[in-house]
Amino acid sequence: MGVEKLPIVEVADSKNRNGFRRIGIRSEECQRLRAHHRRRSSHVEDSLWRTFYSLTAGELCWPLYLWGDTGRGKTMAALCFVDVLGHCAWTDLDRLCEMLCRRETDWWEVFEEAECVIVDEIGGRDTVSSVDADAVKKIADLRERYGDRVAIYISNHPPEKIKELYGTRIFSRLCCGTIYQVTGPDRRMG
Repeated sequence: MGVEKLPIVEVADSKNRNGFRRIGIRSEECQRLRAHHRRRSSHVEDSLWRTFYSLTAGELCWPLYLWGDTGRGKTMAALCFVDVLGHCAWTDLDRLCEMLCRRETDWWEVFEEAECVIVDEIGGRDTVSSVDADAVKKIADLRERYGDRVAIYISNHPPEKIKELYGTRIFSRLCCGTIYQVTGPDRRMG
């Protein structure tokens, strides 16, 4: 299925006093990841790690909308987060569209059950088809309904462009939580 079920060392799957959702992270794995630079975790900005920790602790509101120019390390950062999350599902927009067109219900069930869902390449094309919009809306609705909005959406576009591409309804679902811009040099070219 492509879903990694990992043991959770710390369990905090309730809401904090602000009503924000807390989720479990594997603190031992996180320390090992940072210490041994697995998956180039040292390339992830410290402020992004702090944002991630604040989200998992329920101090910030989900979902996380991660954006920035091509090659800045957004996908790498999200993969590092997958390494320390308890039960995470990963996909990209192209695969979501395929699942929707083929009516692959087993994957949608995985997205309902996962503690966190990461969707990469949001708005990856210059134009957005109705299938793209339907797929993004469906995953955002699923995460809101079943996952209490615990999701990470990754895009090269700033939130304003997402609003232009997908409209207000989808924009408000993707960008209603924490927005983080990944900056710095193109890591692929370095």
